[in-house]
Amino acid sequence: MMRSIVWAAGFILAGLGCRSDALEPNAFDLVTDSEAALWNTTRPTESSDFKTRDLSNDNAAPSCSSTADNDADNPQIKILAPPLDRPLQAPIDIDVQFTPVGGTHIRPETLRVCYLGLITVDITERITSRITVTEHGLHVTGARLPHGQHRLLLLISDQHARLARREAVFDIQ
Repeated sequence: MMRSIVWAAGFILAGLGCRSDALEPNAFDLVTDSEAALWNTTRPTESSDFKTRDLSNDNAAPSCSSTADNDADNPQIKILAPPLDRPLQAPIDIDVQFTPVGGTHIRPETLRVCYLGLITVDITERITSRITVTEHGLHVTGARLPHGQHRLLLLISDQHARLARREAVFDIQ
């Protein structure tokens, strides 16, 4: 009798579209199915906020379209986990390390995390509202992404407004 009740409850939850990983207390939607579909099928409009190296506005915070002009003199972003060379199962944990250059401190408040599809969307707050970013890096637990490939761009600057930029592709099975 108990086994039938458990099976029935699981069947009802599955019918309602509930995912088993949704029951994990630390899991959260980094990107939803509908967002990924929209962001990968909608054509972008011309951006008016393109910045190359000028981080003097916005308290030296980069935007999703900021680019670094000289990688050798810029801080670095290293993705320690998950391994990006193989398919992943969501939810995932993400470990990122920031490496400063020449003793200059990284400014955690300048972190930007952007979803790169046919349009680019700043999803920084989805992470920063859950965790603390330090000058050494960040650790995110339970990030859900839908099936498919997802490109994320991480940006952060140091005290001299030098920009670190790292793109990563997450292949979710």
